[in-house]
Amino acid sequence: MRALIIDTTWERAVLVLIDGDKRYSYVSDTGARRHSPTVLAEADRLFTEAGLKPADLDAVGAVVGPGSFTGIRIGVATANAMAKAVGAAIVEITELEAMLEGETEALALIDCKHDNYYALKRAGGKDEYFSANIADIDEPELKKVFFEGAITDKLVSAFIRKYTAGEFVEEARPFYIKKSSAEA
Repeated sequence: MRALIIDTTWERAVLVLIDGDKRYSYVSDTGARRHSPTVLAEADRLFTEAGLKPADLDAVGAVVGPGSFTGIRIGVATANAMAKAVGAAIVEITELEAMLEGETEALALIDCKHDNYYALKRAGGKDEYFSANIADIDEPELKKVFFEGAITDKLVSAFIRKYTAGEFVEEARPFYIKKSSAEA
């Protein structure tokens, strides 16, 4: 399988090019937040390093959220355009599900400022997404997993699991747990 995973949901842009068992990755500097001009340039660099071209892709993975409103849109639009241009399948992944890859019972938490968190509760065979104030999260029986930046290994694992299961979408769509400040 040959695939490119694109994650521009947070301060660091993450790109992972998969060529069978080989992985080529790019993680931007902390706080860069200049994803638009770098994503395609870095993807091109990864293709060159791997000796591949976009037409070789079987799939494109899009991390669809939660995260920065603009960042999500940059990654989703880039993933959709690339997949459509080369006829590759599209796999959606959320940052939270990647954080819980391999976990059967846990709570993933991403700080969205002011003691508020985006959360994914995985328990009893079900996944539940929500936003909450940290004081309102009372799940002492669940392991808590906090977002600490680029998680390329788990992202790749989540992508491969979904790709192998045939979890494709026609078009990746941004995933927002709560309305943006402008919408509220």
